[in-house]
Amino acid sequence: MRSQKKPGGGAQASGRSRPAARDAARGRPGPAKGGEAKGTNPTKVGRRAPPPKKPGPDAKIIKHEAGVTLARYVVIESGGGLSGREAKRLLESGACFVNGRLETFGSRVLEAGDVVELRLPEKQEPRQRFSFDRARVVHEDEAILVYDKPAGLQVVQGDGKKAVNLSELVKGACPEAEPVHRIDSDTSGLVVFGKSQRARDVLLEAFKQHEVEKRYLALVRGQPRPEGVYKSYFVKVAAGTGFERWESGSGEGAKEAITRWKVVEKVGFWGAIVEVRPETGRHHQIRIHMAELGHPLVGDTRYGDRKDRISVSRHMLHASEIELTHPETGKKLALKARLPDDFRAAIEALRKA
Repeated sequence: MRSQKKPGGGAQASGRSRPAARDAARGRPGPAKGGEAKGTNPTKVGRRAPPPKKPGPDAKIIKHEAGVTLARYVVIESGGGLSGREAKRLLESGACFVNGRLETFGSRVLEAGDVVELRLPEKQEPRQRFSFDRARVVHEDEAILVYDKPAGLQVVQGDGKKAVNLSELVKGACPEAEPVHRIDSDTSGLVVFGKSQRARDVLLEAFKQHEVEKRYLALVRGQPRPEGVYKSYFVKVAAGTGFERWESGSGEGAKEAITRWKVVEKVGFWGAIVEVRPETGRHHQIRIHMAELGHPLVGDTRYGDRKDRISVSRHMLHASEIELTHPETGKKLALKARLPDDFRAAIEALRKA
């Protein structure tokens, strides 16, 4: 049975030591069965960089594009299907080589004669303009509204950001509605709104007491064991305007995080669809725990190691199901959201990888 230490005694992710959990979060090989690390080969000081990669048939030589940044070049090559932000994420995922070497910095200025090899996502669509879509309302009555949020849309306005957000869109159609929880901007799926102060108070307390059951579908790299529970304590290791980074650790302010997972389907040789049930609601909990398990979400450039077999424009996480007690009737309410098209396309691409 896996052990668990409390914050004051050096929090450990269940089933592995802190160094092992930290290495997994940073994309390093984790311990094999039996607790021994296998296949580790630390880089030696002074080790030479690998030789340049031979350009493939789709490589292009920079001519009139000289002087633009690599991120801008990616946007141009995508035909407008990628935003600048999405272009930077694509580069961070390892989708571009310049002169035979991996390049992840969008700020690089291209020069005449540079050889660029770029792997764009298989399906490109024009940049999405968000608006309230009645077809995305999964449930609505006099007390609550549940909306299937598309990826790329914030639930509420972020720090210093004026971008459109889901709360404003919903208020345009239902002025009294306010969200009672959040999911990440790039996470798609169900978001619950309360339409009265009483409904909001009841729902907020239910979320606080972990009485609302949430299920997510995640497309992860590798193939985890069939099911399990991962426990650790979270500490904040970095913060800025509109940005926070957490990881498992110990110390003052550490918060317990518990995640249950079950493999739904193996996807080819390189991935799996996993149903994830967070028993606590910590910041980026699923993304951190899956990375520390050695199976980061496909497309997660913050907690993954950018070695995915396919290129996607966001982390593949979808809030697919939610079960709660209705704040007025007291009856159980179970709701589901369909898997979005980009998630399905990522699954098919990974099957072929």
